[in-house]
Amino acid sequence: ALSLLVWAGNDASLFAAIWPFFGMSAAFISIFSVYFIYVFLEKKDVSAKIKLVFLLLLLPILLFSHTNLGISGFNIPYCDAFQFEGIILKYYYNALGFLAMFWILALLIKKYKTAEAMLQKQIILMGVGIEFFLFSFITIIFIVTQLTAAGYFTDSSLEFYGLFGMTFFMVMMGVLIVRFKTFNVGAVASKALLVALLILIGSQFTYATSTTTAILTAITFILTAIVGFILIKSVNKEIKQRKELETLTKKLAVANERLKDLDKLKSEFVSIASHQLRSPLTAIRGYASLLVDGSYGKLPTKAMEALNRIAESAKNMAYSIEDYLNVSRIESGNMKYNKADFNLRDETEHITDDLRSQAIKQGLVMLFRTDMKSKGIVNADLGKVIQIIQNLINNSIKYTPEGSIKVLVRDDVVRKKIYIDIEDTGIGMNPESLETVFGKFERAGNANSVNIHGTGLGLFVAHKMVVAMEGNITAHSEGEGKGSRFTVELPLAM
Repeated sequence: ALSLLVWAGNDASLFAAIWPFFGMSAAFISIFSVYFIYVFLEKKDVSAKIKLVFLLLLLPILLFSHTNLGISGFNIPYCDAFQFEGIILKYYYNALGFLAMFWILALLIKKYKTAEAMLQKQIILMGVGIEFFLFSFITIIFIVTQLTAAGYFTDSSLEFYGLFGMTFFMVMMGVLIVRFKTFNVGAVASKALLVALLILIGSQFTYATSTTTAILTAITFILTAIVGFILIKSVNKEIKQRKELETLTKKLAVANERLKDLDKLKSEFVSIASHQLRSPLTAIRGYASLLVDGSYGKLPTKAMEALNRIAESAKNMAYSIEDYLNVSRIESGNMKYNKADFNLRDETEHITDDLRSQAIKQGLVMLFRTDMKSKGIVNADLGKVIQIIQNLINNSIKYTPEGSIKVLVRDDVVRKKIYIDIEDTGIGMNPESLETVFGKFERAGNANSVNIHGTGLGLFVAHKMVVAMEGNITAHSEGEGKGSRFTVELPLAM
């Protein structure tokens, strides 16, 4: 607009008032470009000290642009004042442009060295865009004005080519906005679009040749304003919700870290408490066993029944304490595995034989079968494998009111795997329980109908142990009341 007034007008006083603004605009663009980069890199406003530096750099331009140091005359025929510009002030505002380029380059390089990969890409795009703009704007305008002042050009119209750098800069800004979401321009862009549309529609009034056209234009203007208002309101709401979501996400991250700390403290407490409970429980089990065996003399039948219940309860509590200790070791990373080669087929048969009497007491049939093509040697922690198999068979006994339990050891020499299938005719599981049965403190939905003493930790511990030994456990059931099958998988040592 200022250039249009200079090139199309003929008032010398107006020219003299407008011409200094060209140099002032170049100086302000340079300094505000540095300001913009500071905010872009730090995501916050600059300090008062830096603002003071900016003001001091611009102060000579503000004080002397409209004095004889800035312009002392005007060439009306050529619509310029190149021969009347103050040389010192002219070189000063051009120097500010070059200072801004080096200042920005230094800031970008410093931040780039410590930035993350995503921010580094943004810095490159921003740096290339703004440096190209400043270079083309400052350099071309400087060269053209110098050559015009020296008489090589009749006018300075070529300086406008320096503004094409802005187009490149806006392309880089567009990439940053669209690809990296660097600037939150949703609300601003919506308002700018609405204003532009309203101006465009409003301009149609100047071309209205009839009342009908004017009315239609007015209706269009009003509808656009209403729809635009709704759009801006929606965008503002979305931005507000996004900010609230970001705030909640940060709070959840902090809460999650706190929960992890609390979970660690809980595991440590469980470990300490379990160790403290184990010693007196061992004494209870020991003395109960001696009393049952008659080491302190023959006891009445009713006393023997009470002692048997004490011994059974102490045994169940010991299993629970061991589960708690194992969970604590697993979650703290202190579970140790002493691997060695052993015959899994033979160990499984021994465990089945040891637990068969317990199954018979409950009226269950327990069968052991094999389908082997290899010797069944595995490399694993023998103690933990025994614990896993005992746990699974004990579960089958607990949750099978009647029927049978089948233990099958089979292998697949091609895949180099050995499997133990423990299948029962018990209460079974629904699909939902199958999805969660290996979770911590998880039990099948119908488990309490048969056994109310389970902790929901046995399968969790067994699964973690098997996975740590490069194996797996899977659960299968056709539904509640249709029995269950648990399959342990371990790699063969071949």
